Formats: sequence, structure tokens, C-alpha cells
Amino acid sequence: METKLPLIQVKDLSKHYREDLVLKKVSVHIEEGDLVSIIGPSGCGKSTFLRCLNGMEILDSGSIQIDGVTLSRRHPGERLGAKFHKKAHDLRQRVGMVFQSFNLFPHKTLLQNVMMAPMIVQNKSVEEAEFVALKFLDKVGLKQFSDRYPAYLSGGQQQRGAIARALALSPKVMLYDEPTSAIDPARVNEVLDVMRDLDKEGMTQIIVTHEMRFAKDASDYIIYMEQGEFIEISDEDEIFISPKDERTRRFLKNFI
Repeated sequence: METKLPLIQVKDLSKHYREDLVLKKVSVHIEEGDLVSIIGPSGCGKSTFLRCLNGMEILDSGSIQIDGVTLSRRHPGERLGAKFHKKAHDLRQRVGMVFQSFNLFPHKTLLQNVMMAPMIVQNKSVEEAEFVALKFLDKVGLKQFSDRYPAYLSGGQQQRGAIARALALSPKVMLYDEPTSAIDPARVNEVLDVMRDLDKEGMTQIIVTHEMRFAKDASDYIIYMEQGEFIEISDEDEIFISPKDERTRRFLKNFI
């Protein structure tokens, strides 16, 4: 029987910013359909890890494989040719990214915002893009607001719109970088509920978050990160009950 490879395989991923080593040979395998939460103090490399996964940041060394597309580099000085950049482009087609800020174009309606990526990236017609956009706006509960401009939407609605925009490209993986940090606390659950629904549908998701209750309740497993390293990777909520590393215990004291 053929063994199925993980959807995401990261091996010895390192990334520098000038003299600072932000990621220190981190490795992880993530199966299709998993929801993975990454927790840890600010500035420990969580966002950089996500940005490397979707090719926004170029790794210095190591390898990233997502859905059969591999980016690899032996050392920071290795020259990157056209083949590498083509693979980075292919990788981005497989990965959707949602940021802290919503990044919606203020002069375009919600529908127009979601239509743009399918038209520009996938060369879809206006009619095709509108069909896709309305489908995903409906999925995140915003179809009735499709003609509104971002200024007339709540923070939670704007972030759900940003999720619909990422989904419109039919990614294999969704990445979220603190998706609820800029949202009124009363609106946080409406964004988290979208991720829960996507998880039920089998979407592979990686979420950098400080929402510890969500991480505990919704994650297949949790990664604790500190100073550019994966300190602990734990199934489900075990990390909250019995963390194995002192650094993890010290961090979670603020939330338990």
C-alpha cells in the first residue's frame, strides 16, 4: 500500500534578517485537513514562518514542500534562478494568506475586492469571477453585503471578506497571521467560526494566534515557538494540560 505524503513538509528551514537568525532550522510535517495553531511570544518568528510558507519571504536554507511543489536552498548565498522563482509562483497558487490588517481596497466594493484575484491571477472572465466571489462571500456569511465598501463593514466583516478573497483562488492551504488581533472582541468569534467551518470541510489551515481557547478547542495540534525555534509540538490540548518544556510552561502561565 502506497504511503501518502504529508501535504506540507518543512525541513531545516532557516531565515536571517541581517545579523538576526529569525528561524533556526525548523521542521514540521502537516497532514491534509489539519488545523494547526502556532503560539508563542511576539517577535519569535511566527509571522516569518508563515511568510516563508507562501513564498513572500525567501528561505535562506532548508526546504519547503506544499502539495508537491518544493522550494529548497542549501545556503543563503546560493543564487536563485528562474526555476526557483517559477516554483515560488506555483507555491503561492496553492496557499491563501490572511493578515492582521484586512488589506481590502477601500475604493472597491466587497464583491469587487474578492473578484480581483481570480481575474488577475487565473485570468477568469468577469462573469466567472463574480460567480466565484459570490460563492465564497456566501460561505463566510457576507453575500448580502457584497455591494458595500469596506468603510461600511465591521472589522469582523472585513476580515471575513479577506478570507473569502483568499478562498477565491481555491488554495490547498490557508495561512492566518493573527487574524483577530485588529477586530473588536465582540466580533472575534464570527471570524473563528469561519475557520471552524473550513476545518469541518477539510481545509488545511495554519493559524498564528493569541486566541488560546480557540487554539485549545479547534486545533489538531499546537506548535509552541520561541526565539525562532519550534520548542514543542503537541496533539490537541495536551500542551495546556502537561507541557513538556519549561519554556512552554512559562509562556502558558499567562493563559492558564
